[in-house]
Amino acid sequence: MREVFERHLRPLDGENYQVRECLISHTRYRMATRCVLQYTLRLANPETGRERSQWVTGVMYAGDRTRRIWEELRRSDLGRAVPGASPTFAPFSYIPDLDMLVQVFPYDRRLPALPLLMEGPPPELEPLLLARFGLGDWRAEAWNVEPVRYLTEKRATLRLTARAQDAATGRAEEKRFYAKVYHDEEGERTHQVLRALWEKADAGEAGFTVATPIAYLSDLRTLVQEEVSGTSLQDMLRRGDDVTSVVRKVARALATLHLNNDVVAPRHHRLRDNVARLERAGKFLQRTCPHLRTEIEEAVGGVVAGLEEVPLAPTHGDLRPDHIMLDGDRLILIDLDDFAWGDPILDVGRLSAVLAKVHLRSPLHHDHPRAVAQTFVEEYFAHVPEAWRTRLPLHYAGAYLRLAFGLLRHQSPGWPDKVEAMVEEARDSLAGKVW
Repeated sequence: MREVFERHLRPLDGENYQVRECLISHTRYRMATRCVLQYTLRLANPETGRERSQWVTGVMYAGDRTRRIWEELRRSDLGRAVPGASPTFAPFSYIPDLDMLVQVFPYDRRLPALPLLMEGPPPELEPLLLARFGLGDWRAEAWNVEPVRYLTEKRATLRLTARAQDAATGRAEEKRFYAKVYHDEEGERTHQVLRALWEKADAGEAGFTVATPIAYLSDLRTLVQEEVSGTSLQDMLRRGDDVTSVVRKVARALATLHLNNDVVAPRHHRLRDNVARLERAGKFLQRTCPHLRTEIEEAVGGVVAGLEEVPLAPTHGDLRPDHIMLDGDRLILIDLDDFAWGDPILDVGRLSAVLAKVHLRSPLHHDHPRAVAQTFVEEYFAHVPEAWRTRLPLHYAGAYLRLAFGLLRHQSPGWPDKVEAMVEEARDSLAGKVW
């Protein structure tokens, strides 16, 4: 694809670019429907030697839908470049030989607000952000917008850094905020969750807090929140810190969340939803790793056969070390897009699986990650009904299968050996060899 993009991408700034590197950063595939391939390109100007990175996405639909979408984009305002948003290439293009629609970040047909926000906060948002500087007559001197995370046609996260000065005193400060752009109304649901949890934390009713919600801009489908200060559990693990007290704190906070039945969550994740996600992951793994077909089928079948309907509770939905922050004594949970009522042990299985697999990408001694996970699990079950523990082997196994699925979708280095190890860990959990 490096040569393909070099031939088909049309520069808008008059410069010549060479595509030095083309890496797949994310894939989504639905059989007989569509395929989405997100690439990270390393571009170089051969005359100046200057290099830069660029996200580019190729989307292919079944039938003639791709070409029809391309024709619609050519006639719409979406295909017109916003000044300053992307001066390098035409926002959208079409590769006939591949029947592929190409979208150049920040242009995304399902995230039309993205190029606008890359220029800075819109007029209705700027006063709300400046108000976070506190008392005074704060005026923005400069805005810097950086993309942090991007999932084609789904959502994007931007970091907004504001440098402002109090006109009365001349004092200058800098603050950072995050804007999350969504393709649907998911951002509004997340905003409701954030507000509810933040109010509970502010009232001292929870063992954790969340990022301060600032606004939800419905016309832009954008959620804005204040930056969370602190250090992530992920960074602590990578440094080799002793995280025993931290994971115990996390376990107690999670138990408090799961036992709090008055937290409002707009969504429900029921048994059928969990089974459907797991079976989709299993089918993808089997297609990609045919030599593990039998092992994957047995693992998925074992989890599905053992699951049953249980009383639902508020759950984070995507709990992992980089979504847990520590700032002194404060524990902060972030990235609550998947917050829902569901089986609480889904959270426990997910986090314990991620904690236990740290040795796959860390120089830590191989026994240490499992001990960390064990500490977290024991502390958690000291605060919730003991009957919940029987579901842990199932959800731990399911979490490993979904982690393997995610590894394939992101084309992580060394994925074949890691996937095999994850499938084996899932089978060991179902056989009672882990918990």
